Amino acid sequence: MKYIVNGSTDPYFNMALDEWCLEHLPSGEYFFRLWQNSPSVIIGRSQDAAAEVNAAYLKEKRIALVRRSTGGGAVYHDLGNLNYSIWGPEPKPDVIVTALQEMGVAAELSGRNDIFVDGRKVSGYARRVFQDRELVHGTLMWDVDIDVLTRVLDTPGSKLNVKGVASVPNRVGNLAPMLPNLHSVEEFASAMLSYLPKDDEFVLTEEALSKIASIARYKRLSPKWHPFI
Repeated sequence: MKYIVNGSTDPYFNMALDEWCLEHLPSGEYFFRLWQNSPSVIIGRSQDAAAEVNAAYLKEKRIALVRRSTGGGAVYHDLGNLNYSIWGPEPKPDVIVTALQEMGVAAELSGRNDIFVDGRKVSGYARRVFQDRELVHGTLMWDVDIDVLTRVLDTPGSKLNVKGVASVPNRVGNLAPMLPNLHSVEEFASAMLSYLPKDDEFVLTEEALSKIASIARYKRLSPKWHPFI
């Protein structure tokens, strides 16, 4: 897999980058990137934000709300979270699981779109197909603020409320305590990069970055992609 490096933590730009890469990267090849978002809630393409997200808390804490182009439910990102994106003909999150296993973490795929370690969810992922290629992107909870995660997704109809907010810390888990030899999310990202199968770096052109920035501006201003304007 070729890998893409971009240091932006702007959630609008990162969602735009994933979308642009799906639609424009060369067919028949595999690409991936590791990235982070500043505090934000990322909701699925067709998700009802009002039913799943605590809008008042987001506004109070100035946490961004961004709609992604893939399906699935709401997820919370902060700088304690490392995200991954994989593009290709049939990309699979298995490479992420294998990398974690080789680092000494007993990770396993579970259900439709989750990665678990010892009964706790450490990752969720989503997919989108475009023509002859596909995007898989997801989270890796390194040292996410579980209290904030609980608050932003706590609404009367949400899965958290139905299953019991108090039980959230017992159902999700951070990877940092499982990898005591790594002392920061940056070290975790470097370790993941070393264990993932990779070829050369693929550098996005200035023209591509400009187009991605244009998509990001649209997402920031459009009620379709930013539901609480």
